[in-house]
Amino acid sequence: MQKDVIEMFEQSAETAMEAARKVGDLNMRAFDKLFQQQADLAAFYMDATTRSMELVTKAKGYQDLMAGQMALVRECGERCISTVRQTVAFASETATEYTTLAQDGIKVAQDQMTQAAGMAMKAAA
Repeated sequence: MQKDVIEMFEQSAETAMEAARKVGDLNMRAFDKLFQQQADLAAFYMDATTRSMELVTKAKGYQDLMAGQMALVRECGERCISTVRQTVAFASETATEYTTLAQDGIKVAQDQMTQAAGMAMKAAA
């Protein structure tokens, strides 16, 4: 009986460590993806700022400056919308992965509890 309990405890510990590793991997992938998006967006805005300054110095008149800035603002807006869409899609995918991990963990815990209850009933008999 004790050997069975120890084996079940070891199996539970291994399962918990594997689940923690999977959550850690998912967290790291999510962090990497979001950090990369943020870095790309920051680089884009730095470039847009540089181009805006070039417009100020190279514009041939007020109309030219306004047209250039409107085009730049449009590009920035499109980039923001694109990034938001990508982030929402990524968040949805990540949420699905977290849900799957949680459901798998609950199923494993239920199986282990059923096994433990069976062992307890067997020992009590």
